[in-house]
Amino acid sequence: MAIAIVGGTGLIGRHVVERLAAGRSIPIVATCRSRAPVEMQGVRWVRADLRDPVQASNALTGCTAAVICAGRVSTSTVLRADPVESILDTLRVVTNVLEACAALRLSHVVLVSSCTVYPTAEGAAREDMAMAGDPPGTWFGVGWMHRYLEKQLEWYVRSLDRIASAVVLRPTLVYGPFDDFGPLSGHFLPAFVRKVVQREKPIRLFGNGRQTRNLIHARDLAAAVERALRPSGAAFRSFNVAMPDEVSVREILRLLIDIDGFDEAIVELENDEGGPPPTLQVSGTLFSDATGWKPEVDLHEGLADLLTWYRLNRSGESATS
Repeated sequence: MAIAIVGGTGLIGRHVVERLAAGRSIPIVATCRSRAPVEMQGVRWVRADLRDPVQASNALTGCTAAVICAGRVSTSTVLRADPVESILDTLRVVTNVLEACAALRLSHVVLVSSCTVYPTAEGAAREDMAMAGDPPGTWFGVGWMHRYLEKQLEWYVRSLDRIASAVVLRPTLVYGPFDDFGPLSGHFLPAFVRKVVQREKPIRLFGNGRQTRNLIHARDLAAAVERALRPSGAAFRSFNVAMPDEVSVREILRLLIDIDGFDEAIVELENDEGGPPPTLQVSGTLFSDATGWKPEVDLHEGLADLLTWYRLNRSGESATS
């Protein structure tokens, strides 16, 4: 018996591996591709290119459950450069892994999906709104990709009875150590961290900075994954995983500057009336009520943690796992 962590060296996967290795006696099989694995007690690493269905199947052989958090990061910058490649890579990877889970008749699967599945709506997005209308703007392709993968998993569970049970988790914007700090592939937050630590002047903020983001630390998401691995009696369920409140992009940058003591920082707005639209508000109440999960890492602690980690581990490597 073993639990497979697919994508074990990425931002989410690395925290899931550490969380489960620390709290479980069941062996863990973790996959990696480009990033080097880290030796941990009870963890066996398998190097696999999950775009190959044979390698995906071999990686999961002998496992009874799986956590899927592999794929390419599709940030706004990545999608502007190529709106298709990262989406198709993730589709190939996760489809192959889900096919392997079904062929091996796994007892339980946790799929880490995305809140990009949601359409634009008034008020906070709830789980029952996920398939209503199209994901907006640049999220059309990535949102529909995640919708398809969720439905593929649901099909294997509810219609074909090839996987005994499954949980889909839709986190908001995940951050923390082991994030992707590449200038062409990372989210805005790792870019801010890099600029603050390197004392870049001025720091240019695209838009007016009033756009809001719901940031969840990867440690909190790993704890949510651990809860989702527990038997619940339900064959298939989908949940949002979110913080109670959003925070503006401008406030996030201000906090990073203050925490790091960058007193001489200069922030300049680019295209004050433009910039990304406000993030969709997301309700995480259903998951908290069902499992008792609550986030433990507040934003100040999480940003301080990320700044410290980046200083010790500066790297521009991609988050592909």
